[in-house]
Amino acid sequence: MNAPSFDPQLCTVSISNSVGTIHIQRPEKKNALTKELCLSLAEQFRRLDRLPEVKVIALRGSGPDFCAGADIHEVETVLDDQATGSHRTDHLSLLDSVIGQVSKPTVALVQGVCMGGGWQLASSCDLVICSEDAHLALTPSKLGLLYPQRGLERLVEQVGAHRAKYLLFSSDRIAPWDAERWGLVTTVIPASDFEAWTTSFLERIAQRSQYTVHHSKRLIDAGAEQTDAHRRDWEETWAGMLENPDLVAGRAAFFAGEQPVFTWGPKL
Repeated sequence: MNAPSFDPQLCTVSISNSVGTIHIQRPEKKNALTKELCLSLAEQFRRLDRLPEVKVIALRGSGPDFCAGADIHEVETVLDDQATGSHRTDHLSLLDSVIGQVSKPTVALVQGVCMGGGWQLASSCDLVICSEDAHLALTPSKLGLLYPQRGLERLVEQVGAHRAKYLLFSSDRIAPWDAERWGLVTTVIPASDFEAWTTSFLERIAQRSQYTVHHSKRLIDAGAEQTDAHRRDWEETWAGMLENPDLVAGRAAFFAGEQPVFTWGPKL
């Protein structure tokens, strides 16, 4: 079977100081999602995850907005694509799954409009950094849609059943500071400081021990399962912790009063 086609012009990538940033390129449509855009974003996440020079992956919209969710003119092909006959495909949730499988830390940078499936896209990243001028809402009840299962389950996990119902029943906009308090976003940054703060934050993650970052991400993501395999993974990872090269570099730098230069990297 041929790999699905995608349009690399729908999202572009810039790499600076070990941070790879994916830019959604539909500003005239508030970066609303199409099938082709979902496929393109998934491919760029996979590609950056394979590049050794990239340590952190950021996702943002071009122009003033993050993402308005599924394009209203293409809802059928985004959320319930039946192009393959009996098999039906939710491309937003497939993209969500791809981002969840990325081994490197992922960060959504949310400004302007972040509505409907835009929040599911943002929340599929490890962290959601939100500007205080963002416009947040979960809007399926304005259109007669259901929120995708992956997004709905994460919503309930993060804000609780009562607040999930409030957001989905009403489609009301929620202020960024309330979104932070409820758990919809990780933190809120003043709009005037957003660019400088997020640039510094992403580069700081890239400078930290990637041994710590990668293993912490993997263990946290698997922690809810509490399976025998997860417990064995914890034991094996813990047993090898004192032998990793970043600990040697970190301790030496601490005693010398210097900034550490970490060398551990994942096997790509």
